[in-house]
Amino acid sequence: MTVDSHTGLDDLDALVDLAVQRILLSDDVAATKFRSGAPVEDLLRERQLLAETGRRAVQMGLDREMAVRFLRSQMSASKTVQWGLLARWQEHPEEAPSTVPDLQVLRERLDDLTEQLLEHLRCMQGHRPVSLRRRLEDVRIPVAAVHHLDALHRRALDLATEWACSAE
Repeated sequence: MTVDSHTGLDDLDALVDLAVQRILLSDDVAATKFRSGAPVEDLLRERQLLAETGRRAVQMGLDREMAVRFLRSQMSASKTVQWGLLARWQEHPEEAPSTVPDLQVLRERLDDLTEQLLEHLRCMQGHRPVSLRRRLEDVRIPVAAVHHLDALHRRALDLATEWACSAE
């Protein structure tokens, strides 16, 4: 199957849309960290998630390194949003959220989205990287528009999809 096939396009659209959903959850994660004072980076949790992603990738028949690189891109996107929002809320506390979402519920949703992302990544395995990179821009623009992403979240989407640019 090539990236130009109908199935490949659907999988790429779905993959980008799921990445946006994951990015948008970063707003709520930032809210919990703003209220709790917790740091954006949790290196122990990140290592655990990357190790679990590597194990899950092997179980799914995915290239382990690609899956880990993919999740790193998702984490980088999330941290970019969190740092951006925390800086904004520090400067303009009146814009900070007044309610704090349950971090455990957010983590469960993030885990679910990660599983869905890996499944779509598995479906796209074997696509030509050059065609994938070329098609990715065509997909990102309308998905960003549908979700009304601001500059911060569009930058995060670029980071979330950069794994395709480093694909071999």
